[in-house]
Amino acid sequence: MNTGFQFRLLIAAFLLVHVMGSGAVQNVKKDTLNVKQVVAQLDSIKNKLQQSAIACKPRAAALVMPKIVGYGSIVTTRSKNHAVFGDYLIVKIDSIPALLALTDSIAGKKRDTLSEIILYINGNAMYDMAVVNFDKEEHELLFHLDRNSKFLIKFFPEFPYLWSTLPVSVSAGYKSGLILPVEPGVKPLSLEYVSRGSMIFSIIFIITILVTFIILAATSNLIRIADDNSPFSLALTQLAFWSIVIASSFIYIWIVTDALPPITGSTLVLLSVSALTTAGAKLVDIRAGSNNQLARSISFLEDILQDEIGYSVHRAQMFMWTVIMVIIFVTNVIRFQQIPQLDESLLALMGISSGTYVGLKTMENKKDAPAATL
Repeated sequence: MNTGFQFRLLIAAFLLVHVMGSGAVQNVKKDTLNVKQVVAQLDSIKNKLQQSAIACKPRAAALVMPKIVGYGSIVTTRSKNHAVFGDYLIVKIDSIPALLALTDSIAGKKRDTLSEIILYINGNAMYDMAVVNFDKEEHELLFHLDRNSKFLIKFFPEFPYLWSTLPVSVSAGYKSGLILPVEPGVKPLSLEYVSRGSMIFSIIFIITILVTFIILAATSNLIRIADDNSPFSLALTQLAFWSIVIASSFIYIWIVTDALPPITGSTLVLLSVSALTTAGAKLVDIRAGSNNQLARSISFLEDILQDEIGYSVHRAQMFMWTVIMVIIFVTNVIRFQQIPQLDESLLALMGISSGTYVGLKTMENKKDAPAATL
């Protein structure tokens, strides 16, 4: 029952009661006047009620949930639905306007609402991988698979081998936990830690460097004390070893990630310690005069681990710690694709080991060295 009908019914009831109660024809004019006054009062009340009434808001349109309809690397040379750590990943959705409307309803009218949109891999939120850009015409979102992401690196243990391919489901969503649905039929993304082609190329390049070094070391005095037939030098071997490892790591990271890695402080310390050890050992040999002029090479390991008496502990410990630290260094390079920053205690241990070697080497070349006793 609407308001107009109620109003007319009220007037009719009022007139009927008033006429029936009067019982006299001579009071018609007076009653008519009273009725007009009552109607005027009711009209005034009606207008006030209409002015104070709140207009109903129009019903808001229902939000449409956008869907993921495809994804793949921005690198055109890769196959469809294939990406590598470090790539820029394209995520295609069915409607950018629907995504923006949903984003505004979730994030509100903030300055940068797109920062709320992040990448999801296997349902795991990549909180440090916000959308980089979006294309309204192509309905595409762009994300960067940053190798340094602390969330992306969690997938590394799931790779059986470094060159393995890991099938993953990809979606976009919000930091609040809302994930956009994926269109049925979209195939999983084939994710690789490193590109197989670039890894093979870098390995071939590094092997070429190693083979060249081994040939030069065997046929020349590159890491020997004096001429081509003199014994191998442990200090020169250590310096050459670290030079090749650091250079190979630099080249490997450059080829695999297509970016020049920064040189860390520990790298400079390792090269400095090796250079100072070589200089100290060379100085000891010079002061020893012609004591080692008649010495001839026996084999590589015997030359670097033996002195005039026999196998030496200080030589063995220096060689052992060099090998251990090289393994740690190379493992970090392969795992994180960056030049590692080694612990200060390890660097101090490297310095003590090299210093001990140089200090005890001064006793090796003394002409009047006493016979060894246990």
